[in-house]
Amino acid sequence: MDKLYFWLTLKAIKGLGEKSIKQLYTFYKDPRLIFESHQEELEQVVGKEKAFKIKNTDLSFDPQEVLKQIEREGIKWLTLDDKNYPKLLRDIPDPPPVLFYIGHIKDMLSVAVVGTRRPEYYSIGFTKDLIRQLVSMSFGIVSGGAKGIDLLSHRYAVEFGGYTVCVLGFGILNTPKYLEFLLSKGSCFISEFLPTEPPSHYTFPRRNRIISGMSQYVFVVEAGINSGALITAEYAYKQKRPVYAHIGVGKSDRWDGCAKLINEGKAKFFRSVQEIILSSNAQKESDGILNLLVSPKTFDQLIAISGISPEELLRILTDYELSGKIVKMGAYYRLA
Repeated sequence: MDKLYFWLTLKAIKGLGEKSIKQLYTFYKDPRLIFESHQEELEQVVGKEKAFKIKNTDLSFDPQEVLKQIEREGIKWLTLDDKNYPKLLRDIPDPPPVLFYIGHIKDMLSVAVVGTRRPEYYSIGFTKDLIRQLVSMSFGIVSGGAKGIDLLSHRYAVEFGGYTVCVLGFGILNTPKYLEFLLSKGSCFISEFLPTEPPSHYTFPRRNRIISGMSQYVFVVEAGINSGALITAEYAYKQKRPVYAHIGVGKSDRWDGCAKLINEGKAKFFRSVQEIILSSNAQKESDGILNLLVSPKTFDQLIAISGISPEELLRILTDYELSGKIVKMGAYYRLA
């Protein structure tokens, strides 16, 4: 609990955001050392104003009170330096320094499935099929718990025997009753907000970076032009996570947000998970051929090494020749 106290104190310092805390952690590796450091050294990491606030411990809440509360309520926690802290989330520019959670955090690849609060009947069926595919591929499902696509994603994940993480936009002690069934199915509730913090116009959009940050991919099933799911997609785009958007009924404005993401180049259209996986595998195969051509090789040598069928290899090589990436000299192919 001593370690948690220092992390909570960092979180409590006014004006010290998650980006600055990550910078400090990257430099010092131990929150205790931050408070033991000289102000001049801190200034080199986060600037004069923030260094002054650290040294003067100008706090927005009492860390000791939070420690008592989580111990009293049996709330679990992770800090940025814990080995069980979600790996993908740690990599974003502004990861939460402290995560409060109930349930079990599993070390597995996860994807986000998000969308409108009032889905069409078509989207309900599409979401069910999407979650079935993802669970069958051993992905965990991450979403935000809101009624609509988010809640359906959680429900279908447990229905198909999968694992799901609900990222809350408020303190964990404010979890609504309609979500509690997830805990009995081995799911997890996560929040970066203090346990009793209420929801606000700030907390919901802010938590969306965690949904995308924990996820290998982000799927937007149905989203209008003002949907909160677009905030998650924007975060994912900035975090360099692949975003996929579906458009169901083309003439309906219910998918205008999805169309916007695709038109702006921030998402790719998808019909099913299988086509994404096949496309990804094909790209890996193509990239592998380029790597093999660091030294010139014949067609037969490339087949023997790569294991790709002659028809597929010929297609890949032709595409690379046309794009000027490789050249053929006699029986040998080499990089251009």
